[in-house]
Amino acid sequence: MAAKEQNQEMKVTDEQLNTTIKEPDLPELAACFDNVHNGYLEKLELLPGEQTDVRTRAYVDGTLAGMLLALKCWILTKGLEATFRALLLISLSLLKENVAVRVCKYLFDKFSISSPPSRERVLLNHKLSSYRDYLQSRYRAQISTSATQWPPVPTKKVFKLAMIQKEKIQRGRIDEEFFRLSITGKIDDILLKKTPVNLLNIFSEIGDRRKFVLIEGAPGSGKSTLALHICQEWAKGKLFQEFDIAILVRLRDPLVKEAITISDLLPCTNKAMANETDTAIMSLYGKGVLWVLDGWDELPSDLPRDSIINKLIRPYMSRESPLHESAVIVTSRPSSSAELHPLVSSRVEVLGFTPHQLEQYFTECLQGDLQAVQTLLERIRENPMVESSCYLPLNASIVVNCFLSDNHSLPTSNHGIFKSVVQSSLKRYLQDKLGKTTPVGDITSPDSLPSEIRTQSIQMCQLAFHGIEENKVTFTDTNLATLSIPKDISNIGLLQTVSSITSDGHLVYYCFLHLSIQELLAAVHISLMSPKQQIYVFQKLFDNPRFSAVFQFYAGITKLRTSRPILSMLPRFLCPFPISIFDLLQNIVKSEKEKKSYEPKILLLSLINCLYEAEDSSLCAFVANLLNHYLDLDNTTMNPINCLCVGYFASYFASVCDNTCKEFTLRLRSCYIDDQGCKFLAQGLCKCSYSRSKITLYLHNNYIREEGIRHIAEVIESTSLISKLILSNNSIGNSGLSTLCEALSTNTSLKNLILYDCSLSLNDHGAIPRLLSTNNTTLEHLSLSRNVIGNTELKNLCEALWTNTSLKRLDLECCSLTISDDNGAVLYQLLNHNNSLEHLNLSSNTVTSCRHIAAGLAVNKTLRTLNLGYCKLTDQSIEELSAKLINKLKTLYIWGNDTITKDGMKTLARHLTTHCSELTKLLIPSRLISCINTVFWDANKERKRNGLPEINVGT
Repeated sequence: MAAKEQNQEMKVTDEQLNTTIKEPDLPELAACFDNVHNGYLEKLELLPGEQTDVRTRAYVDGTLAGMLLALKCWILTKGLEATFRALLLISLSLLKENVAVRVCKYLFDKFSISSPPSRERVLLNHKLSSYRDYLQSRYRAQISTSATQWPPVPTKKVFKLAMIQKEKIQRGRIDEEFFRLSITGKIDDILLKKTPVNLLNIFSEIGDRRKFVLIEGAPGSGKSTLALHICQEWAKGKLFQEFDIAILVRLRDPLVKEAITISDLLPCTNKAMANETDTAIMSLYGKGVLWVLDGWDELPSDLPRDSIINKLIRPYMSRESPLHESAVIVTSRPSSSAELHPLVSSRVEVLGFTPHQLEQYFTECLQGDLQAVQTLLERIRENPMVESSCYLPLNASIVVNCFLSDNHSLPTSNHGIFKSVVQSSLKRYLQDKLGKTTPVGDITSPDSLPSEIRTQSIQMCQLAFHGIEENKVTFTDTNLATLSIPKDISNIGLLQTVSSITSDGHLVYYCFLHLSIQELLAAVHISLMSPKQQIYVFQKLFDNPRFSAVFQFYAGITKLRTSRPILSMLPRFLCPFPISIFDLLQNIVKSEKEKKSYEPKILLLSLINCLYEAEDSSLCAFVANLLNHYLDLDNTTMNPINCLCVGYFASYFASVCDNTCKEFTLRLRSCYIDDQGCKFLAQGLCKCSYSRSKITLYLHNNYIREEGIRHIAEVIESTSLISKLILSNNSIGNSGLSTLCEALSTNTSLKNLILYDCSLSLNDHGAIPRLLSTNNTTLEHLSLSRNVIGNTELKNLCEALWTNTSLKRLDLECCSLTISDDNGAVLYQLLNHNNSLEHLNLSSNTVTSCRHIAAGLAVNKTLRTLNLGYCKLTDQSIEELSAKLINKLKTLYIWGNDTITKDGMKTLARHLTTHCSELTKLLIPSRLISCINTVFWDANKERKRNGLPEINVGT
């Protein structure tokens, strides 16, 4: 009875089939689709051309009706194509081959699909089903390593992704919360908009274009883990189910270089299955196939352009290509992916850990010991070099394992982090394989290593150096034999043995050496050479894409000092650096100075990082002299560690420079520096408390907010280093301004403060007036342009300047001011009382009356430049101004005032023939250019007769 009632409940009428499905019905319908049992479709006994409409049947099978409703639900939510593919996969897995073909034809007729698949197409999909089952079992069997293994990875996968948009945007329009949670410095192209994106949606905005997604991220950010995760989630039925198969290819695999056909790339131990799958994929033009190509930056550099990989990447170039309908995901370091940018349909960035996620991960690794977690976080914060690298999951895992294994001690540099990996691997080998507790020694000094591992360690460094020369990260038995290195070198744990794609049905293995580990060991190998060999090697590697990383590790190992048999006899102050390093640094600086101003200076930034590792102030002074005391890193993306190193470089140069150098200019415009970057920059600048030189610091057009200003204020309070500070185009806000002014109240070194367009709203905000009225302020130039200043604040500002004796230039351009007869008296009082102001910029405000300004000019004895451009001046304003122009003004700007007529210019010219004896420059509205050769030509002739200098009039 119960079964009968249940069967009655599942009956569905034709009216119900044609009724629009409502949202509350979706879960129930989806359950119908999920609960399809084996064998029921075989009862349909569909014949070609018969019973293609369910209404011809006297009785509708309840299970079939439920499935049709579920399919209608899928059409509404996922689209027709995804619906058919899902049903096709189920049909192929449940039905005999000939029945599957009939079911597909029936469904195409039922849902009015224009072109039902041919029998051949259905059979091809049927052939893919066995390979799909193989891939699913293969991916499910791959278990990620736990956090207790070495090198460790997070046991909890955290993938924070951002879509990189191709259109340029205005500053300040990017979601602030997203950027606050995202640690900076993972992408090269910072001018492009980045928005959060869920992994499920990385294909969603592509539209009709080919699905080709580039996933970028720094080394250690989790790109390879993400690639495997994508395939595992597909295998579980949780991700990208619109694809019949998802094929993961590690591009570092040596056999990729040799691959000629699709079958050569397929992960498969059965050659017959690989060939059959190859045929099916090619016949379907790649439709329904997702290729996940991991490690574009690890692809062999000498890969032929006509290789099968390039056919996968660029099939859209020819619609005749047998792969033009396949989808592709490629992962890469940003520094190696530029050539892919024009080809991909979208770019996605892997961002790494946020601070909150990092704390969660440490809690997991330390098994919930909150006290240990806080101790670890405190130790990390004490070392900015380590703190700035922990956003990368790989680095975070190394740091927490060092904390656990080295009695809560941490490495102090980037080279120290990866050196710990090597040292720990050697220690584990001695203990676990040889049963010895011998102290490991130092990998950078092979003589200190125990005899059991000394030879293998030297050989490993040789192998790494070979990999850098050849730009490769994987090694086969043939590579080892060529270098006369025994196969058992992998026993010490640094080389990871990885299963390759297959050849002739036999499983093949290759050795993989992590990029950063390889770069460290290569640097060790170079450091053991003679100085002459070292400079030869560096000259050879200079254009190698991995030169910068190797050189930074080399600097950490050697402190940029090599063995100097003869030069070592001289005092260090006479020869502070080896000749080889001297030449190398000159080459780097020369090549970077030749770049265009808008080009990122990556190699120069790498050199600054090396100087930090070397901790040699004399080298900082040497490089600063090569740069002519002017370091321009504009448009070069800087992460926190870069900010630390740049701050250190500027600080140490300022402390050792000779008395002939008065100032060092540091330009960091559009470098994507945020509050965290300011923190590390400030720590670098505070390295030396005493300075002989001053620094002009350009920080405009970054992402600095209130927290970042607090760190800058700490530098101003604790040092006398900065003489000019440009913070334009940063949203520091009123709170940040208060913090800055408070620091400046006790500072006597800062001369110039530029706050152009800093999101300030200064009405009734007294920070600036309080600062200017401070007796010991030495501020000479203050720019508040492009901020909102109310009339009350203008009054307070002017009153504060009555007694100020330091300020010489005040910029109030475009500050939403309205100067009229009612409130203009504050400017008269300013010009009447102040005895230091030489330059006043009131341009791009509204000036309805110049009466008070003119009266102030009549009594003022210091003002030399007045800018009233774009102030909506009229002929009446010009007449008021002309009547009081006396002797001291040298430059007058009235350009952009299109409300002034030729009559107004005649009034001004008539007055200038006998007054304003020091005026030499006048800029007028461009539409009155004819006045230059008529009205002012005559005025200048009259001035000459009166013994006055000629005025240079322009537009």
